[in-house]
Amino acid sequence: MDSRLVVARVDSSVIFLEDMAIVGIDPSVLEEWIEDELLAALAAQRGLENTRKSRLLQDRARQIYLRDELLSSVYGGIPFPDNLDVFRFMRSDSLAYMVERHYYQILVSDEFTADSIHERLSWGENFQITAERLSIGQKAGIGGDLGFLTAGELIMYGVPRDHAVIEGLGEVTNTAYGWHIFLVDEIRPLEDTSRVVRSLADDIYRERMDAARDSILEIAASSREVYFNAMSIHGAGQYTDDIDSTDGGEAE
Repeated sequence: MDSRLVVARVDSSVIFLEDMAIVGIDPSVLEEWIEDELLAALAAQRGLENTRKSRLLQDRARQIYLRDELLSSVYGGIPFPDNLDVFRFMRSDSLAYMVERHYYQILVSDEFTADSIHERLSWGENFQITAERLSIGQKAGIGGDLGFLTAGELIMYGVPRDHAVIEGLGEVTNTAYGWHIFLVDEIRPLEDTSRVVRSLADDIYRERMDAARDSILEIAASSREVYFNAMSIHGAGQYTDDIDSTDGGEAE
């Protein structure tokens, strides 16, 4: 007979007191767990469960749990960069990190519009007035004025280096935020060093974590067979309703 202390039960589904800490269950959600288990049991009783789907969801939950356990142990050994690390990185690309540029930006949603605006700007159209009229960026109301930034700060947001380290009118460039046109009208030595160091330290730390994840993923893949057929997914178009709604008959 199990001697562990039961804190919640619905038929055979049980939560033990000692397991709450392991799983991280907050005592305040136990009543919610009971209600959810009652509704789940009723759904299964009424034939609403797709056993294939239940199994896949359980496998996915286990997969995420184990992934997070592994990555947490790996990330725990990664040192956060100190000022020496950051300054060494900044000096490796002084044009991007050791000077500040006064940037203006026009942001639009499509390449055709960006190219058309850029052509007009190259003919002499006023950048700030155009930004006020056409940009969808947050600073459009003040002529797209982003203030003084290092090119590296733009690079962190996905702007290619060649489009951030500029003087005058830059070329059209694309990021996840849209299509950008940048203008730089002044360059000066870096003044707000602490701001750049803080943001760069976070960025370097993220890069270290990404590198560690890639490394551990490579180790994991080196001893296992991996298969992925993207063409079969795209070729299928969409899953059939029969697969989604089957009552759980297993294919042998």
